[in-house]
Amino acid sequence: MFLVPASKSEHSNILIWRIPGLPTQGWKLSEDVPERLGDTKVHVSPFIGRATTFHAEGPLDAAELWPSINAQNIHELADVHSDSKEAHIERVRAAVKQIVQNHLRKVVIARREDLEMELDYASTFQKLVNAYPQAIVYALFIEGRLWMGATPETLLTSDEHAIYTMALAGTRKPDGPEFTEKEYDEQLAVTESINDTLLQLGSAKVDAKGPEIIAAGPVQHLITRITAGLPNEGTPVDWAHSLHPTPAVCGMPKRDALSIIDALENFNRELYAGYLGWTSEENSRFYVNLRCMQVGQKRVALYAGGGITALSDPEAEWEETVIKLNTLKSVITQE
Repeated sequence: MFLVPASKSEHSNILIWRIPGLPTQGWKLSEDVPERLGDTKVHVSPFIGRATTFHAEGPLDAAELWPSINAQNIHELADVHSDSKEAHIERVRAAVKQIVQNHLRKVVIARREDLEMELDYASTFQKLVNAYPQAIVYALFIEGRLWMGATPETLLTSDEHAIYTMALAGTRKPDGPEFTEKEYDEQLAVTESINDTLLQLGSAKVDAKGPEIIAAGPVQHLITRITAGLPNEGTPVDWAHSLHPTPAVCGMPKRDALSIIDALENFNRELYAGYLGWTSEENSRFYVNLRCMQVGQKRVALYAGGGITALSDPEAEWEETVIKLNTLKSVITQE
């Protein structure tokens, strides 16, 4: 389990992100500032565990924050053996077997691929901004650990009127084969699970529209957009925690899927497939941490997964992770 470390060292904790339609903003994060009415708070959650809440100072000029994120301050990544094609296919076969034997709906199996390379952090961030105009592009630096990404998936947004979320599943190239029954069934499972969770939270009405096909950079996904009434109790952070991890990054039933993930994956997901976001007096927004990477001094770890069902073709599941990883690799390695 990855826990976000408390901010008690010489390192600055920094978040730089670009929300579509808004300029890039920077924030200094601290857990040690007395709470004041109207403060913006940033919340960072690992795949497993509760979110850590930071008080956010900003928005600030991102150009002034990048010098604080340098190789001397960044921890090198632990060495993890990247899965071969054969190893990942065997994991998928094992997951399918568990799904069939235990009558499960879906399990998400991910893999990590390490690249030996040094990145210029500010220019890599700008490459992500240029490649993914509709994504939330971020760089998160906490206690010497740097994560960067361009996520297409909203976990939850809310205002004084309603909750808004999405069910996202399935990946293909625009010129590739059409989505199959497997992808549509996977997408329906995510939608039904989110709807059930919102009703359990006390939302009086849940309205789902979709699925439709959307572009996310050079790939496409199936998406259903969901709107729900505000729950009777709790805070936006509580609602986000109830939704997380969704079947899109975990599976369903959740407890069984988590057990299989723990048994089959050979790495700690840490912040991959977790979430990050903010709350303020006006609204709240939380995003699932997908299409992301952890950056070390001379190594970069990329993460990608796929939803496995009883209908999964292991070869096709491998190819889906290749598409996702190659898409991100092509962005960060371009001149």
